[in-house]
Amino acid sequence: HPTESGFTTDVLALYDWAKARSGNSSILFWGHSLGTGIATNAARKLQEERGVQVDAVVLESPYTNIREAAAHIPITTIYRQFPGFGYLILDSLALGDMYFRSDENVKVLACPLLILHAEDDAVLPPHLGRKLFETARSTYKDKTKVKFITFPEKLGLGHDYISFNPELPALVK
Repeated sequence: HPTESGFTTDVLALYDWAKARSGNSSILFWGHSLGTGIATNAARKLQEERGVQVDAVVLESPYTNIREAAAHIPITTIYRQFPGFGYLILDSLALGDMYFRSDENVKVLACPLLILHAEDDAVLPPHLGRKLFETARSTYKDKTKVKFITFPEKLGLGHDYISFNPELPALVK
């Protein structure tokens, strides 16, 4: 069964593999949607357990934590009105050891952090990305290391197409 710690361990193994072969090249963690929780977990674990900072973390369409994300995704809209929604749906993630607490992880990170969110994201509302940014910005010692970029609705990037924006390489640089 997939687990949060298993995902994190896999990313750290991939990091070790890439680091051993990259020479002096920068290595960053780039997470999209659910992967943003995995990226912040891995960056935090690398920092706390090995004393190593990843060169940067990029979070595309992120959320604060999996419980809050599940409470806001459109598919749960109809179920929110029923008694027991919190216990049956939201708490079941915790029972499976799935927390993905990016909001807690960014409080201890010190590497550059870039958060990207499209205003027309219909899966994870942009306010979750903004809330994550505000949490990080309030705790980072060097505030210049935390950036938040939104993409206007008129671009039609939604949840899945930020990577298609031709300006993205320049923005990440």
